[in-house]
Amino acid sequence: MNAEPLIRAVVAAMMLLEESEPDEVDPDTAVRGLESMGYELLKLTQAERLEFMQLLDRVASAESDPHSAEFIRRVPFSIGMTESE
Repeated sequence: MNAEPLIRAVVAAMMLLEESEPDEVDPDTAVRGLESMGYELLKLTQAERLEFMQLLDRVASAESDPHSAEFIRRVPFSIGMTESE
């Protein structure tokens, strides 16, 4: 399975929730959504986490928009998967 579209979909949802204005998405709803996504991702095994982070890096490296690439690279830190960015 090509997991890159799945990674892109997850990151797109996270970016929407993180960067939407309060009149677009209720801030409490956005936080709950992000926390739920992070909670589920933290259920990955150590090997799966490594693969997930490698996929994120690959997707970020292929991203033409610097802002999006940086957001993608910060995902593991943002959800508490790693302690450093």
